Amino acid sequence: MRFITKFIITFGLFVAFTGTGFAMDLPGQVILKTDYKIWTLYPSRMDWFSDYNKAFFDDFEIKTLEEEQFLINDYLEDKSYEGIDTMKLRNYLESTIAPEISREREDVTIDIDAEGNVIFEGHGLFGRELDLEKATMMLKYALENNIEFLTLPIIREDPVVTVLSEDLQQMGIQELVSGGETNFSGSPYNRINNINVGLSKFNGHIINPGEEFVFGNVLGEVDESTGYKPELVIKGDKTVPEYGGGLCQVSTTTYRAALAAGFPVTMRKNHSYAVSYYTPHGLDATVYPPSPDLKFINDSPAHILMQSFTIDKKAYYNFYGTKDDRDVFMIGPYYSGWTSPPATKKSYSANLAPGEVEVLGHAVPGLTSTWYRHVLYKEKQENENSPVRDFLETIFSKYQARPDYYIIGAEAPAEVTENGY
Repeated sequence: MRFITKFIITFGLFVAFTGTGFAMDLPGQVILKTDYKIWTLYPSRMDWFSDYNKAFFDDFEIKTLEEEQFLINDYLEDKSYEGIDTMKLRNYLESTIAPEISREREDVTIDIDAEGNVIFEGHGLFGRELDLEKATMMLKYALENNIEFLTLPIIREDPVVTVLSEDLQQMGIQELVSGGETNFSGSPYNRINNINVGLSKFNGHIINPGEEFVFGNVLGEVDESTGYKPELVIKGDKTVPEYGGGLCQVSTTTYRAALAAGFPVTMRKNHSYAVSYYTPHGLDATVYPPSPDLKFINDSPAHILMQSFTIDKKAYYNFYGTKDDRDVFMIGPYYSGWTSPPATKKSYSANLAPGEVEVLGHAVPGLTSTWYRHVLYKEKQENENSPVRDFLETIFSKYQARPDYYIIGAEAPAEVTENGY
């Protein structure tokens, strides 16, 4: 009688499900994302699964404590199934994703020299690392529930910002408000030169409270005399060399810092086609002053001091000032409307020798990208007549499909319809 009672109690406590096996409807892909990088994974191709045995009594799966298993072994049937191996998920995230996220905190000291120039010692980068335990559980849940988008959990450590200048202190420059980054790996020499020259124009620039920042006004002239070299620039449906090619790396990095700060963006235009340097697509900002240009408003409670620089093949912007009570959430990207590149296009030029071929563009697919930026303030309205400061912004970008485009030596007119670095 003791055995029967024990069996009933064990059975009653540890029956989990009914069924004859384990089946999983895996998503076709899972996109892991941060504001600055995305990873597209294909679960069916990944070694994330292991064979397990489950114990069944008729069609009921039995879960019981190991020390009590022997009491009912004679009544159970083992069935094999393939399930998610949590340790394999963790090992994958640790070896493949985490190293691309991990970054040591770097402190910064800010002062003004005798000539009145702002000087930085250090880069003021916040430290970050992937929260492996949470990311593992989130990825497991996504696989089990056919979820295709996953924002990775990041552990962040703000840098120590030491401001020595009393003038800067009085302006409210005291902490890192936001940062932006982009990756220009694969850029040729002239493009890298232009990125560094462009960034130098903004390093130490100060934006007053309530001021509308205009990228082109700070950038100034773009030509050989200001340090730029010829590099590829989007000119209508062509991509041709021009002084300053690559400056959109600078404007895009600025734009991402402004987004992260929660500043209202008053002018921004995406590139006409999806450029590989500006992934994840949809957070780029093309400029060719006076139009298109990039503009945003410093609606923070203090001045904003800009720091701009490169490390290896990444461009960075830091905004220093005084934080207020807003939180910024970037939701996306949501891609749709994929279209294949058109047929190869050819045009002709008398500037080339007959039969000589020059590449004006490479084939890229078309798509649309949608992000949402949700800015929330911790302090809500004092009363129903107070203005609502929270806002949800839709960032929509449509990118054209482009063909392989060649120019061949012969006589033909040239046409320019749209400009952008």
